Amino acid sequence: MMENNEQPTLLVVDDDWSMRAALVSRLRMESYVVLEARDGFEALHLIRTVKPRVVLSDWTMPEMDGLELCSQLKADAELRHIYFILITGRDTLADRIKSRDGGVDDFLNKPIDVAELLARVRTGLRMHTMQQEILEKNHQLQQLNRFKSDMLAFASHELKTPIAVMRINLEMMRIEPEEHLREEYLDTTEQQVLRLSDMVNTLLDLRRLEEGKLFYKLEPMDLGQVVEEAVTTQTPVARIKRQHIGVTTLPTVVMADRDKLQHVIENLLNNAIKYSPEEARVLVQMNQGQTDVIVGFIDEGPGIPVDRQSQLFTRYTQLQGDYDDQRFKSTGLGLILASEFIYGMGGHIGVYSKGPGKGSCFWIQMPLMKEDHLMT
Repeated sequence: MMENNEQPTLLVVDDDWSMRAALVSRLRMESYVVLEARDGFEALHLIRTVKPRVVLSDWTMPEMDGLELCSQLKADAELRHIYFILITGRDTLADRIKSRDGGVDDFLNKPIDVAELLARVRTGLRMHTMQQEILEKNHQLQQLNRFKSDMLAFASHELKTPIAVMRINLEMMRIEPEEHLREEYLDTTEQQVLRLSDMVNTLLDLRRLEEGKLFYKLEPMDLGQVVEEAVTTQTPVARIKRQHIGVTTLPTVVMADRDKLQHVIENLLNNAIKYSPEEARVLVQMNQGQTDVIVGFIDEGPGIPVDRQSQLFTRYTQLQGDYDDQRFKSTGLGLILASEFIYGMGGHIGVYSKGPGKGSCFWIQMPLMKEDHLMT
């Protein structure tokens, strides 16, 4: 990582005390933070601990010489970006080729000219900064590519089910003679259309999230009412699997963005229904404390290994292994978006499960609205 608002750190490596002391003293006059080492082994330990931007090392040293030190740095993915200046009295073409092949970035010939010393250090610092900026840009591009892949995976995985249900229902409507059954197929199709619309909005929100353009319209609302509306919306989905939704709500006022809060609650409730077996119970429970309120969504699904629970809400993390749960086989963008929404509204989100086969409880925690907000 680049150092911010700090003087650059340099490392001088030389077994000759007088030469090392002279270099350190002169560089500190330029307000650099300068460390020193007597040989390659000591230098390598310091470099792995401190990670200086520039290393100035003598070539000829006992045990580990400067060229071997440079080779080890350049072979390490975390250290290879450090700019390495080799100090030497050797000036043959063969020596220069050998040192370049060893990864040396620049040379400083003995006897050392102070002006040249400072110029080469400044060059090294500029090169280090440019390389760090390139690495950061590459990291951002990798995240963007991963995000695009996740969005495509989310779309291909999540859109298939409602489209298939709509297609089946339309076919059934063509051949069903009973009017009331055709109405049921039409209602189910309408629900799937709404579900597709929600998924498109989710993709748009994910894009805004990645671009840093998510905005929140916070206003007072009854959290219990939002929960009850979500239960009403998801009850037809539970009926398909002959499931029962048990709900306990309280009239509790919180400050939140209604659309985003409703999205989170419906997403967590829908997941509880989706991953619970047929004829299971899905519970939604609210518990209010002095300063906050917790809503839990309890399912009878396959459960989640303890060591994997935190990864469900981590961006750019896909769980691996043989655990048979579609939440781990998909990218989990719905949960990631839910996490971003809840934290953006000042709350917390999490999951508790004793492990595989024990079901899960996803929960959100929201602060109660303060009295000064109520007065205004």
